[in-house]
Amino acid sequence: MHATRMARSATRSMRIIALPLTPPCKPVNDTVAEHLTYYHFITPPENLKTTSWSKWVVAKASDLWAGLGRAPEGSWKRKAFLYGERLVDRLDFEELALKSLDPSLGPRLSNIVSSKDKKTTLQIPLIYPPSACTSPLPHLQSLVEKRTPRHKKGFWVWLAVSPLTAPFALIPIIPNFPFFFCVWRSWSHYRAYKASQYLEGFLNQGLIVPETSTELDVIYAKYAPPPLPAPSPETEKPPPPSAHSSPPENGAAQDEKAAASAQGPRLLLTKEAVPELRKMLGLPDDSTFAADVYRALEQARLRLESGQKS
Repeated sequence: MHATRMARSATRSMRIIALPLTPPCKPVNDTVAEHLTYYHFITPPENLKTTSWSKWVVAKASDLWAGLGRAPEGSWKRKAFLYGERLVDRLDFEELALKSLDPSLGPRLSNIVSSKDKKTTLQIPLIYPPSACTSPLPHLQSLVEKRTPRHKKGFWVWLAVSPLTAPFALIPIIPNFPFFFCVWRSWSHYRAYKASQYLEGFLNQGLIVPETSTELDVIYAKYAPPPLPAPSPETEKPPPPSAHSSPPENGAAQDEKAAASAQGPRLLLTKEAVPELRKMLGLPDDSTFAADVYRALEQARLRLESGQKS
């Protein structure tokens, strides 16, 4: 009973925010419609009195890395920091989002499943803007199914590669950055793998429930990118019909095709929406939410330009 009360308290504080970045594309062969969505996980605050040694190590490493960023311009420390930040920006925003979810701060699935009282069945809200997409639950399920084996493999690969970087430790003065990078990539994949496993358990139990948000709808309408201009009739004149060509389409069909081509793949939000999103979600100023969403929007833009879906 005590465990159920704890899980209920944690679930009230845990939410998943789905922020669609691009419109969904047309599904193929009854598959889930592919679209780029950033998921932000809000969990209860951490109890500093029960911080584990592993979290202490991560916090210490983060402080050391931040110290490199405060080094004077032009120094090798500052250059190493800037190069590392560029590497982080190239990581999939889906991985970084999963890595940010700490399962130890959320409700324990074992406590929920073992509860025999059906009235205490708990749910985690999946909040999304209904004007930008339909329920993101199938997409989240598909994302977790793809990401779980990918991050499991990445964890073992980078862990196996890290000992090969040991000879770099013989170089004096400069730290063994290749070794630390391999360890960090292995740890990042491990965090994303455990988070995807955690979400998969709740999805299989049907405990993640979509919930619409009018507040998000307002922000999406306010910060939607301007529509692309429609092609002018002068620049889009059809070629003259030949003897073997099919008869020309009527005006309505031509207008429909022009509108579809004018819309094309596009972003659903501009970067100016990020501060208002952070304020609406009640996130602190030192939250990484803004940097994460900026990175996701930039990656989504680059993927649209290259035609990459996920």
